[in-house]
Amino acid sequence: MKDLLLSGGPLKDFGNAITQEDDLIRAAKVKKAHYKDAIRSQVVRALKDQLKELSPKEQKSLDALEAGACTVTTGHQLMILGGTAFFEIKILSAVALARETSRITGTPVVPVFWMASEDHDFEEIASFSVNGQKFTWKHDQTGGPVGRLKTSSLVDQLSQFLNNANLTEAQRGFLSERLSHYEQQNTLAAATRAMVREWASEFGVLVIDGDDAKLKSLAAPLWKAEMAGELATQIERTTSLLKEKGYRAQVFPREINLFEITDTTRERITVEKTLPPEQISPNALLRPMYQEFLLPNISYVGGGGELAYWLQLSGAFAHVDLPMPLLYLRDSVVPVSTKTMDLIGHLDIDVEQIVSCSREALLKERIESKVQFEHESIQLNSTLEQSIESWRSSLQELYPELQQHAEAMETQLRKTVNRSNKTRFRIQKKRENIWISRLDRVLEAVFPKGVFWERRASYADLIGIVGEDPKSALVEKMSTIKAGTYFIYGEK
Repeated sequence: MKDLLLSGGPLKDFGNAITQEDDLIRAAKVKKAHYKDAIRSQVVRALKDQLKELSPKEQKSLDALEAGACTVTTGHQLMILGGTAFFEIKILSAVALARETSRITGTPVVPVFWMASEDHDFEEIASFSVNGQKFTWKHDQTGGPVGRLKTSSLVDQLSQFLNNANLTEAQRGFLSERLSHYEQQNTLAAATRAMVREWASEFGVLVIDGDDAKLKSLAAPLWKAEMAGELATQIERTTSLLKEKGYRAQVFPREINLFEITDTTRERITVEKTLPPEQISPNALLRPMYQEFLLPNISYVGGGGELAYWLQLSGAFAHVDLPMPLLYLRDSVVPVSTKTMDLIGHLDIDVEQIVSCSREALLKERIESKVQFEHESIQLNSTLEQSIESWRSSLQELYPELQQHAEAMETQLRKTVNRSNKTRFRIQKKRENIWISRLDRVLEAVFPKGVFWERRASYADLIGIVGEDPKSALVEKMSTIKAGTYFIYGEK
């Protein structure tokens, strides 16, 4: 993703990130010029049907959308209780970017959450962990769109898990609120919609479900083009161009990137056929085009893997004259508990260094700064290196025909000196075992199993560390056009 973030970099023909404020101003103008009023009115009508009773902030957002506002969108699978904190962090990133885009463009910009309700991978969405305690929903029907799954069995299993789980008071209140939505709604899609709306109520986020017959009818030109192989051809061509530049395909393109769905099945379409709109479902590659066809989107907020497959779509977007949104790599959050802060204090390094430097770089800096390793090396090696140089010069002077031999011997001797340096470095590492142990404990807290914290831990874990829901503070921290890593300091 680093190449995407470079202005005018090697991926400029495949997609663009936000590098300056003018990028957002231009993108807003382009989107408004292409977006059709007829689609806007139908999308607004569908949102009214889906959301029904609106909160004041939702009503303000929907009114703005109806009046001509653009959007900033993110999306995710319907993870149980939100799954990992990645779910919530993406929503907060979209909220913050929408605010900043509105400030920059001088026009309203609405944050939107797109529910991936047609995804069929039940195993990916069925688990949730908090404080090291894992819950997995056991369900017999796992073949169709997950959004259509009934929540009755989930309520019973989840209630039992939460009753027995070791939770803080703040965590229990947060998770009990989410449980209530599964109790009150019949399907996973309806419950997730209610859950996100309640949690993000203060931000005016509009939650949209693409599994909607009216919305799919609007996108009929996309389905027709894909059934005829037009979009797939463009996707395959763009994917090949990316491969030629050394980038691998994030998603394997199909001849037809569509599924036929019912409540209990989701089957790949392999030949052109005519289907009712509600039975057509885009795969991971075509879903972004469906989303952009429906929404006046300036930017999409996603993780690195997501944005990688958006790059495969540039040719398909151009083929149907659909503007591609700016791609925004979502923000990252690092919670730092009091215990972790104590460890960092003993390490004598800044918390920012933990996320910006590798383990080996931190260790090397520690050893070299503590014992002035380079200075020590110069003192130890200078006499020997002078002797090596003197020996080679004397040998060549007495035996000119042995010049190559002398140079080869000099090289070998210098390699021996370097091996000695490495041996001393290893000994210093052994002497620093306590410091290294503390460093590893900090790194495991910040990057569990070597990945970003929000990909392993849940938002409830964050609440447990901080003592309350820090969503408002996070949005304030994230209000910038460049994604960053934000530290949240805990009370325990």
